[in-house]
Amino acid sequence: MFGAADPPDDEDLPGGPPDDDASSGERVHVLVGQGRFAEAHTLVSDAFVERNGSAGYLLRAWVLTQEQRPAAAREAVDWALALAGPAEAADVFVLAGVVLLSLDEPHAALTVALRAGGVEPDGWEPSVLLSDVYRRLGRVPDAVAAARRAVAVAPYEAEAQVALARSLSATRGLSGRLPRRHRTEHESAVERALTLGVEAGQLVAPRGGALLGGIGLALFWAVQLYRIETGDSWQLIPAAVVLAATFVLIAVLVKAGTRRSGVGPRARLRGIRATTRAELAGDDWLWRIGAAHVGAVLPIPVLLSTGMVADRARGDHDWPPWAVGTAAVAGCGAVLLILYGARWWYGDWLARRMVRYGRIVAVQLAVGGALAAGTVALAARGQVPGWQWSALAVAHLAWTVLSWCAVMVLTWRLQARRRQALQAEL
Repeated sequence: MFGAADPPDDEDLPGGPPDDDASSGERVHVLVGQGRFAEAHTLVSDAFVERNGSAGYLLRAWVLTQEQRPAAAREAVDWALALAGPAEAADVFVLAGVVLLSLDEPHAALTVALRAGGVEPDGWEPSVLLSDVYRRLGRVPDAVAAARRAVAVAPYEAEAQVALARSLSATRGLSGRLPRRHRTEHESAVERALTLGVEAGQLVAPRGGALLGGIGLALFWAVQLYRIETGDSWQLIPAAVVLAATFVLIAVLVKAGTRRSGVGPRARLRGIRATTRAELAGDDWLWRIGAAHVGAVLPIPVLLSTGMVADRARGDHDWPPWAVGTAAVAGCGAVLLILYGARWWYGDWLARRMVRYGRIVAVQLAVGGALAAGTVALAARGQVPGWQWSALAVAHLAWTVLSWCAVMVLTWRLQARRRQALQAEL
């Protein structure tokens, strides 16, 4: 794999024209380390690429990546993969995965990592790449399993030990502590990696910025919803400002991702969707976990529509029947939109299996519809005792919390059984 190294002085560079393409690759690496990209491109010429095929394109892609030219780098990777035949060496796909990870394209890197594993099932380098990819995707159990395979095949390879240490490090909770079941294995991997000459800073996986950012955004929106629910109608104005700011932030992040990867948002989204469908179709545990997640989302629109109406009415802030009906239609429409989104994302076949799994979706639809209908019925009656609105508001909240608790328990059980299945494959 292409790694960072301290660039030697000019006198340490291979003198004169390279004797073969292997020495050209070494010289390109040195030139890139010194920031001499124009000279590196001279060596990675069209003739060099034509002689070396996929490997030549990947070396050019790596140079372009280091030069911060993601669009050209991604094009070179696509050429390399297009030229890769059925008998292509696994190293080509591994290098393609490394470049794609550098371009912040973990889903595309997953595709080539799986191809590398298919070409060389017993190779340690494809397993290391898979571990890195899965860790970037937040699929830590898969990352640990792949790293364990790499260590089992090549226990004296430093990169395999680094992959295991980093994947185990990624199992840390929000408190920063490793689970007890991983501590001994993590200490052993760190000790072996240090013995093999690895620097200590390479052994710690970075914390998930996206996860922490998502938690922060969720808490921020929770505060806004609380202000809307407890304040007067003027609170809708700051809520609209927050909503607009959220969409602007999302647009900025999408644009930044496009600059890093060199791929437009639509093409990138289609690639991620295709990879997700392929993985869920081949993993009975993953699609079940996905079904549980879909079920956990369904109560939210009902809680934020008719549930909020009921809670406002409990505090003597009655809405007119037409407004209650509009809120109920909006909440039910959002539920249907979620189901349509699941079908669009996962495809018809997977979506049908997920909707039918454990009757989770059917129960959610039945209870959510009953709560929305009950809210409309109370509003239509006019003068209703406050305790009835209170009971309805509590029912909305209780059902949401109970649903989340049930989904958390189900997801934990499915994840545990999946970890056992991954462990059994070793």
